[in-house]
Formats: sequence, structure tokens, C-alpha cells
Amino acid sequence: MAGNKCKVGSTLLLYRGEHFDSNFFYSSGVDIDHSFFLSNPHVLFVPKLNFTLARRLFSGRVIAYSDISEVLGRFVGKKQIGTDFRSLPVSAYKKLSKLANLKDVSEELLCTRARKRADEISKIRKAVQFSKKIFSELESRIHYMKTEGDVRAFLLTRTLELGLEPAFEPITASGSNSRFPHYQSGNNAKLRDMVLVDYGVRYEHYCSDLTRCFFLKRGTKAEKTYENLREMFADIMDELSNLTYGKDLAEFSEKLYKKYGLPLPPHSIGHGLGLDVHEFPRLSKKYKDQLKGVAMAIEPSAYFKDYGVRYEETIHLASKKARVL
Repeated sequence: MAGNKCKVGSTLLLYRGEHFDSNFFYSSGVDIDHSFFLSNPHVLFVPKLNFTLARRLFSGRVIAYSDISEVLGRFVGKKQIGTDFRSLPVSAYKKLSKLANLKDVSEELLCTRARKRADEISKIRKAVQFSKKIFSELESRIHYMKTEGDVRAFLLTRTLELGLEPAFEPITASGSNSRFPHYQSGNNAKLRDMVLVDYGVRYEHYCSDLTRCFFLKRGTKAEKTYENLREMFADIMDELSNLTYGKDLAEFSEKLYKKYGLPLPPHSIGHGLGLDVHEFPRLSKKYKDQLKGVAMAIEPSAYFKDYGVRYEETIHLASKKARVL
């Protein structure tokens, strides 16, 4: 990815603690808590209680540990090893830095993950399909709902019924609450003329991210602005194959905001996504992250004193054409 160094080096050591870690899963292919993955040689170090499970799931050698420094020292020597400093606890760092020369490759890992394989795109597409199914069901029921909490409860309930999990906490914002991009839904806040819903699910660890505005009262200024954003999204899709870097998309989107007479939002035109809801490429004028081959959430938005509207789709920019997933 131009502008970023994607090479992580010959040896990689990653740690997965209490919670799912995207870099660990992407590199090791498994999701086992409190595990260390060493890429060269291909070894997984796990607590004794996870040993049997790891032997079944992991394709390489599995070693049980009680003290990681004791067993890992035989493999790493004093050579330089790339690791993700963001997910490595301080206590583990202190132990491991005595065994090897640790190098932070967290940005390189994000860069490597940006360009998606065909199997990754397939899983993201499936996550999008499930999300759109939920949104379609919501559209037929939302007129019978009373509060933002009702909408939120519906999204989460349907997600669980489908055997999935949320990609992030849903945003359900009605009336003037919709002017806050990261609004935290109020359970008792009543539904007004319009409801902005920002939500996505995970399918086999991969995320979707969609935003729709549902208009309970038609013909409003907010609805007209929303239609402008949908047109802006179409303009972006037509132009994406001609753009190379994240900064190119940021600059093009600014021109579109001027074209449609809309204020610039306090966030970028979108973001990369995959195992995380927000990942590379970064879509701002500061970065030259490559766009080809990535999955992105594109979200033209406009916020005013009394309302905000946003239209968001998850897309894939293949080698020649951008497609909505």
C-alpha cells in the first residue's frame, strides 16, 4: 500500500488476550484466548486448558505453557521480532523484551490486511446481506415503534435470532438527536419525524456497516437532503475506479459537498472495514492508502442544528469497478 510499509518482517509474534484480536486471527487463523502466535516457526503457545482445542483448530505445532518466557525463549533467541504493541500487555512486553528485540509492526499489519482476499469479501458480503435483511424487516415495522429503544431492541433481537452478533453498538437517533454522528441511543427517547439507524453485524468475524434514514413524515427538508446524499454516493461509485489513494477520495468528496451545497461533516467520507469496523484504508487528505482491492464503508452525511442525515453502504473496490456488497 503506497505511503505505508506493509512488510512485517520474517518473524511475527502476536498475543490474543481476553477478547478477539483481528491481527492475531488474521495471522494465525484461530481465535483462542490467552495465546501467543509465532509465525517463524509456525507455533501456537496456549495455556494448558486450551491445549486440546488448539490441537484441533491450529494447523501448526501447539505448545502448552505456564510461563511463556520459559518456553518461548527456546524459539526466539535475540533476533528482531515484529509484534503488535497495541494489543500486547505491559507485563507481557516486559517479559518478551528480555528474550527478543521487539519491533512494533501494528501499522504494517493493518496495511497488510487492507487488501481483501476473495474469501474475505465473500464473508463481508454475507454480513451485509444479513444486515440488509434486518433493515428491510425494520422498515416494515418501524411505524409501529414508539422509542429509539424499541428500534435498538429490534436490531439486537433479530441479530441474535439469526445466530449472529453485532459488529458495533447500534445507533438509533430520531429527530434532533440525529445531528450527533456517534449518538448513544436513549431507550425512552420518542421517535419523531425521522429515525437514523447505523448498524452492522458480524459474519464469521467479518463486519458490515450500513446507515439508513427512515422517514415517518414525508416531504421534509431532511428527506430531500437524504436524497442528495444518495446521489452523492452514486457519484462516488462512478468515480472510485479512477481514484488511487484515500486522499483522492477525500478530495473528490469535498468537491461533491460543494456541488450539492452541503456542509462538510466532522468525519471522513468513510473508512475501511473487515475484521474490524474501522481499519485501513484511511480516507482523509493526510494519507496515501491504496484503494484497489479494499472493502470500505462509504457514508456521505450532513448535519444541521435540528437534524442530521447519513447514507452508508459497504462496498468493494475491485481492480476495475466498485461494487456495493
